[in-house]
Amino acid sequence: MLATDNFISVLQHAAQEATPTRNPQRPTNNIPSEIKRLVAAKRKARSTWQRTHTPDSRRIFNQASNKFKSALHEMRNASFTTYVSNLKRDDNSIWKPIKNKKKPQTSLPPISKYSIPPGPWAKSDKEKAVLFAEHLSEVFSPYNNDRDSDVERDLTTHTQPPENLQAFTLRGIKN
Repeated sequence: MLATDNFISVLQHAAQEATPTRNPQRPTNNIPSEIKRLVAAKRKARSTWQRTHTPDSRRIFNQASNKFKSALHEMRNASFTTYVSNLKRDDNSIWKPIKNKKKPQTSLPPISKYSIPPGPWAKSDKEKAVLFAEHLSEVFSPYNNDRDSDVERDLTTHTQPPENLQAFTLRGIKN
């Protein structure tokens, strides 16, 4: 019983340790302050237009929105231009984007607790590890060490083999 409990705890610990931690990639905040200022102006103009619904506030909102869109478009174009201009044939950096596009994207689908009715979906790695640990604790339940009295009695009775065992021959076995 102790060995089984120890085995289960070792398996659960190993499953939790082997599960890689996936830190979600935080978006890098490389947005220029000019773009941030235009976003703030657009939000303010939109808020004003939603409160008043006047033609002037609508015009101001549209102007702010168009300025923001054009600045964002220019920033993305400039970023792409610098990226493409930095690709070189000599160091094979030109092929890296193509290679990355050809690689299959591995997905880590969520898993569901197999029960009736179906249990909740585990989406994060931590939830999956907990679900796996619960499954292992159910599957590897400790063995019942209670002794069966009938089996014990049969084992303790000493049965004596018959005294005169008859020898056998190959001819007797063939017959």
